Amino acid sequence: MTDAAQSITVSELTAQIKNNLEAKFDNIWISGEISNFNHYGSGHMYFTLKDDQAEIKAVMFRGYNQYLRFKPEDGMQVLTGGRITVYEKRGYYQISIKQMEPSGIGTLYLAFEALKNKLAEEGLFDEEKKLSLPRFPRKIGVITSKFGAAVQDIFQVLKRRAPFVEIVLRPAQVQGEGAAQDIANAISEFNKFKDVDVIILGRGGGSLEDLWPFNEEAVACAIIDSKLPIISAVGHETDFSISDMVADYRAPTPSAAAEIISLSSTEIQDYLNGYESRIDNSISNLLERLWQKLDDLYLRHAKRKPQDIIDLQNKELTNLFSRFVKAMMRSRELENLKLMPLYEKLTALNPKSILERGYSVAFKLPERKIIRSASDVRSDQDFELLTAKGAFSAKKIKDIKEQ
Repeated sequence: MTDAAQSITVSELTAQIKNNLEAKFDNIWISGEISNFNHYGSGHMYFTLKDDQAEIKAVMFRGYNQYLRFKPEDGMQVLTGGRITVYEKRGYYQISIKQMEPSGIGTLYLAFEALKNKLAEEGLFDEEKKLSLPRFPRKIGVITSKFGAAVQDIFQVLKRRAPFVEIVLRPAQVQGEGAAQDIANAISEFNKFKDVDVIILGRGGGSLEDLWPFNEEAVACAIIDSKLPIISAVGHETDFSISDMVADYRAPTPSAAAEIISLSSTEIQDYLNGYESRIDNSISNLLERLWQKLDDLYLRHAKRKPQDIIDLQNKELTNLFSRFVKAMMRSRELENLKLMPLYEKLTALNPKSILERGYSVAFKLPERKIIRSASDVRSDQDFELLTAKGAFSAKKIKDIKEQ
C-alpha cells in the first residue's frame, strides 16, 4: 500500500521543480526559430522557440524588448539570452528572455558578454580606477576616422565653444580587420608623447559588426593602461561598447564628448567670476580672523599692565563723551531746523512786526482801550498813538468824512 504520509501535493512538487530549474538555468543562451509570435498591447512578447526536434515557451517583457534593434517575426532564427522560469499555476516552464539578436551576429554578443564579464570580475569597470577629466584642457587628442562624420562633429563643436583649444587628430581605422590594433596603437602613441591633456575616442553609429573593434580586448587593454584620461564616444546614445565601460568617461555621441570636455567662453568667465568672489571672501574672512586675533592679543597684553587698562578705559570714555556731545549738537541742530518755520510764523504774527511795517495802534484814554473806529473817540478827547519806535499823545479835532 502507498504511504499517504510520504506523499506531496502538486503545489509542493511544482515548487521543488521551480527551485531546481530556476537555480540551475539562471543565465542561459538558446538559439532557435520563432513561431506563434504575439506582441500584446501591454508591450510584452510571447512566442515559441523551436528547432526540428523540440520547442520551448518564451516571454520577453516590455522592459527588455523595448531596446531591440530589429522586429521579431515568425520563422526568424534568433539567439536569446535569459533564464528558465516555471509558471506554477499551469505547471510548465519557459525561458524569460532579456537579450535577443538575429542569428549570425549572436556569436558577437556572446563574445561581448564574455569579455564584459571577464573585465568586470577584474574590477576594471570600477569608478575609483577612472581618471578625472581636466577642467581646462589646452590640447585635446582625437582618435577617429578622418573621413567620418564624427571628426567633423567634434571639430565643429570645439571650434564653436572653445576656439582657443588645440586639437591633435590621430586618424585611425575604426571598422574592419586591423581596426582594433590601430586604435590601440593610437592610444599608446598619445601616451608615449604625452602632448595632449585628454583623448576623445569615437566614431559614428553603425551595426554591431561596424562597432566591433571597440569591443575587442586589445582596445580595452590600451584604454586601461592609458595614463591620459579617455572619453569614449562610440555610436549613438543607445549604443554601448566595451570601450565605453573601461574608459574614464562615456559620452553618448562624439558631439557630446566635445561638449563635455570644452567649457565655453561664457562658462569660463562665470567660473573666473565665481573664483574671484571666493578669493575675496577668503581674504576678508582671513583679515577678520587676524584682526580679532590681534585685538585679543592686545587685550591680553593690556591686562598685564593696570595703567594700560586705565589709559584704554580713559580713551574709550573720551571717545564716548565726544560721540555724546556730537549727538547732542546734532540733535539740537535738528530741533532748530524743526522750530525755524514756527519761529518765522510767530514773528510774522507779532504785533510789533506789524508796526515795523508802518502801522500804529490808537488807545482811548484813560482806560487804554484800542480804538477800532472814529466814533469810539469824542471831539477834543485825548488818545494815545503807539508806533514801532514809541508812543505819543494826540487829540481828536474833528471827524474826517469820506469824500
